[in-house]
Amino acid sequence: MTVVGTIAVAGTAAVVATAALLPAGAPVPVPLGKPSGRTLVCPDLGVAGRVPTRIDLTRPDTSGRVTAALAGLTPARDEAARTPDGWRPPSAVLAGDERRGHLETPGERRPPPRTPAPDLSVLAGLSETDLRNLADQRARDDLSALARLSPAERAEITRLAGPPAPDDLAALAGLSPGERAALPRLAVSFGRPVALRGTDVTGLAATVTAPGGAAGPARARCGPPSGWSWFAGPATVAGHDPLLFLANLGVAPARLSVRVHTPGRAPTVTEVTLPAGATVSRRLAAIAPEAAATVVGVETRAGRVVSWLVDRPSDGEPWELAPVPATATPGHAALLGPLVAPAGTGGAQASVVVAAPAGGARVRVRLVTAGAGPAGADEVVVPDEVVVPDGEAVSVPVTLPRAAALAVRVEALGPAPVVAGLRLPTGAAQGTGLAGDDAVWVPAASLTATGSGGAGLPAAAASPVDVPPVPSDAAGALVLAAPAGRATARLDGRAITVPAGDAVAVPLPVGYPGGGLTVAGGPVVATELVGLPAARAAGADGRGGQDGRPSQDGGLAIRTVSSVLPIATSGAAAPVALAAGPAAAG
Repeated sequence: MTVVGTIAVAGTAAVVATAALLPAGAPVPVPLGKPSGRTLVCPDLGVAGRVPTRIDLTRPDTSGRVTAALAGLTPARDEAARTPDGWRPPSAVLAGDERRGHLETPGERRPPPRTPAPDLSVLAGLSETDLRNLADQRARDDLSALARLSPAERAEITRLAGPPAPDDLAALAGLSPGERAALPRLAVSFGRPVALRGTDVTGLAATVTAPGGAAGPARARCGPPSGWSWFAGPATVAGHDPLLFLANLGVAPARLSVRVHTPGRAPTVTEVTLPAGATVSRRLAAIAPEAAATVVGVETRAGRVVSWLVDRPSDGEPWELAPVPATATPGHAALLGPLVAPAGTGGAQASVVVAAPAGGARVRVRLVTAGAGPAGADEVVVPDEVVVPDGEAVSVPVTLPRAAALAVRVEALGPAPVVAGLRLPTGAAQGTGLAGDDAVWVPAASLTATGSGGAGLPAAAASPVDVPPVPSDAAGALVLAAPAGRATARLDGRAITVPAGDAVAVPLPVGYPGGGLTVAGGPVVATELVGLPAARAAGADGRGGQDGRPSQDGGLAIRTVSSVLPIATSGAAAPVALAAGPAAAG
């Protein structure tokens, strides 16, 4: 049985608790209007101005111009949603002879500087006496530090260590019951996406980067409106509070259906009416509470809508979020990744999340990696077929080899198509002795597609496909997989051979300025990984070749994985496999 609800997000007519989305006194929605060229919308990873973000954009030539505008609403009563200086993007962001550019969006809060996690493995060989002596020495050092404090500094420490002052509840007296119920959602009730419009521009591409958490920067692709968007992965159990954002780019109200598939339950379908120009959020925990995994499908029934999903801890800071990339529409074969699991001890404990939205399915999960052989002979990582009940989602534990390029192939063995995504540990807790479940979400690229907006594959690139810059505080890698046939890719003029049924990784150094990728043969599925740099080797500068371009002479200089960003043709709403296009000969 499918559970259906209806939400009309329209001022005071909102039902459930969505009055918090459009409070009284909010400004009239300002729709984007009909674009004169291609429009890409960059998801808001800055929590409506609370955290600074950066948008990197590129075009293949210097024709036309690119402009930017805020999409959606900024409720007048939620001052936390505004940047202190009332920021708005500049009108023109790429003009003249510029091919690459960027936008810096300010934020009220910045995360503290990252410090290397302590390596507690050095304590493993110490005796109990040595550990006791170390603890005693640390206590003496702490007391010595306190003794050097002034009386005023000691008084401040005593004040901070005392019980917190009671909250001032007087401001709540004048609120209605509905307004009081909406207070917990005010901080996350809407987003502030940026729309990029290319006039007489082909091949416009953009990526948004946020500070991220302990593993490094968080990233998402900017994409066009889509009739269907699918997201696979996040749980809604205690400690997890994922948010689904919906942005209406049109001049008229949009109508949507949001489907949520979970383990052991019938899918929940919520009908949403979204005003022109509005951007709102929905907590998945309110739709599908206590779910070990979710797969979300957003169908646009009328209008032009962009949606995005972020996973976040329920008690975390604003920057501690993990974007859940749009994954391939339902199909019979998909490739998750490619990726590199961060280095560490033992295998990386990942999980594949699969849903069967149109009938029960049987699924086979295989590994595509060096030595696994050609397509159809890949290494099996889940020995038994996985049964996915009709309308449900399942989470399948998989153990992945570390520090090696790989991809996970998911195949539906019957007529029913499936949707898939992968949860990969970031590696931020490796070697610290601390518990942690930080993860990054990896989408699937279709190898075949049917129904629900699926398109023919692979996609030929008419020009080099953009490989975004690596953030200044991160290192990265370009990872390529050829699931069917041998391929040759070129990144910034350097040839990369990808054997059939294999995956390879090319290190991208700190400060990599971005480049273009072409493919001959294939098809090829590509991603860009970023994370925190590994410790520098003696005499190494960590910046690759002399020109700051990728170097293929060493291993990956990356310690964690904070983002697995699909590399796709311009305007693709979900990951696609790349095939040889006119640019491949270059």
